[in-house]
Amino acid sequence: MNVRRTHIFKYKKNIKDQGVEYKRTLIEDNVWIGAGSRILGGTIIRSGSIIAAGAVVKNEIPNNVIVGGVPAKVIKERN
Repeated sequence: MNVRRTHIFKYKKNIKDQGVEYKRTLIEDNVWIGAGSRILGGTIIRSGSIIAAGAVVKNEIPNNVIVGGVPAKVIKERN
């Protein structure tokens, strides 16, 4: 399990004073992640999933699916 850092945005504070929020990221077994993909903090990628090249993943990805796009959406289920 990895921990990713996400910046906090508040309009009335200086950028350097806004801080960051840490979110856990889980990538299970037998997952393929294409080149240039972005896996954002708090994401869970379940076993057997494929992430298309260039996809931006920000939520939970179910078992045995193919996802792609910005933001990533299920394209197809794997058999």
